[in-house]
Amino acid sequence: MSDKPDYTPKSNEAEWHITYKCDLNCPNCNRLCFLPPTTPDMTLDDAREFNRQARELEWYPRIVILGGEPTLHRDLFTFIDIANELSPGRVEVWSNGYRDAAKEQLARIRAEGKAKVCEETIKADGCMVLPQADFFLAPTDFGVINHRPCHNHAAIGCGISVDAAGYSICSIGGAIDSVLTLNVRTRKLKDLFDPEFAHQQTCSLCDVCGRELGITSHHIAKSQVMHGSLMSPTWQKAVKRIEQRGKSKEEPA
Repeated sequence: MSDKPDYTPKSNEAEWHITYKCDLNCPNCNRLCFLPPTTPDMTLDDAREFNRQARELEWYPRIVILGGEPTLHRDLFTFIDIANELSPGRVEVWSNGYRDAAKEQLARIRAEGKAKVCEETIKADGCMVLPQADFFLAPTDFGVINHRPCHNHAAIGCGISVDAAGYSICSIGGAIDSVLTLNVRTRKLKDLFDPEFAHQQTCSLCDVCGRELGITSHHIAKSQVMHGSLMSPTWQKAVKRIEQRGKSKEEPA
């Protein structure tokens, strides 16, 4: 019997990141939506494949459809229908509700009653500083090699991450994996329920996440601010790479 902690999913929730695009530019966004997306939008086939694998596992989680900003995806309403095929009456849509078009879509979702809507309050200038921990402080940058998981999804009810590139234990795991190119996401949902895989993936993600370092940590003094967020060298390097790639695509041939 293994003496390792059990990091398999406990919240019975799956967070579908149908897009990482966003119409806001919020500092400290833990999905890093202030950057050009490094993971493509989910397709309807991605959602159906999740349902297929979940049924094989006899797992019927609450499904949260979010992003990014989910109302930017043209197939939002079809995603809601597919989610209800697996978990009828247990589907939510989380949106910033900022644009008029978003407000109209959310009103329709409420009227149809197919999903619960969580609409965040946004400041008048179209941006908000998220009142949460500084995620972009990699413990390994500060020699913290025994830093181990806060296990957010179990502690505060966060679900697994589902996006176009696969599945991860942590709700922000897909974003972390994508930006830092860790290559820890899996295409096999059953892997997350394997204790050995779950432990390995969780530790890989937590070694680069500052969730547990705390905002009063002395480590923060060694970090710099980018995009209004504190970022240690690992994150700074990744962000600069993504921004440079974005600029290269914009340059005329």
